[in-house]
Amino acid sequence: MPRIATVTSSRKVRRLTTIAFFGPPVIVGLSLLAANPDWSGLGLVLGTFALIATLLLMITAAPNGWLIVGGVILGIAALSVPGPLLQAEVMVHQGQRVEVRVTSVKRYQGKHGPEYTCLVERVDGKPLEHAELGNDSCDAPMEVGQTEDVLIDPHGWTAPELTETDYSGIDIAAWALPVVLGLFELLVWLSRRVGLRRFEGR
Repeated sequence: MPRIATVTSSRKVRRLTTIAFFGPPVIVGLSLLAANPDWSGLGLVLGTFALIATLLLMITAAPNGWLIVGGVILGIAALSVPGPLLQAEVMVHQGQRVEVRVTSVKRYQGKHGPEYTCLVERVDGKPLEHAELGNDSCDAPMEVGQTEDVLIDPHGWTAPELTETDYSGIDIAAWALPVVLGLFELLVWLSRRVGLRRFEGR
């Protein structure tokens, strides 16, 4: 198994970790991009690449197992939490209740059994920015022609959600997100300190 190359000077440590400092906010930004169904795939792919790149920079600057494990945990949280949190915050504080009609139900095989996707339209005939309900909102009992009350994003960024969706705990998550971001940046700073000690003896 090939070894990851390490740096040979303190100057390179500073250069690599300076680039790595941009990683956490970029990862959070791409997760927010993924909250839009039109960009979810691209946001998650680019966010994953940004996470891998940030971890590689940290490993190269300071090959330290504990720092990398912490970076993986915090990086996954930074990539997976912001998008759903944005959607929940929008629905709780700005979501508009509308009635929609199911126009089609698609069934496909998931890892843990059958999953469903529903296409919907507004009963009042107005356009709907995102007309798809995912598996969490579209379950097996839904049928074509059935009507449901959903919350929609007035800005058209996030997908609609059923009105009975449980948003408890989002205030805690909203406070936790900046903590995760701050801890991730702290790990990058620690990787700089660990890397510099190898050359400066401090």
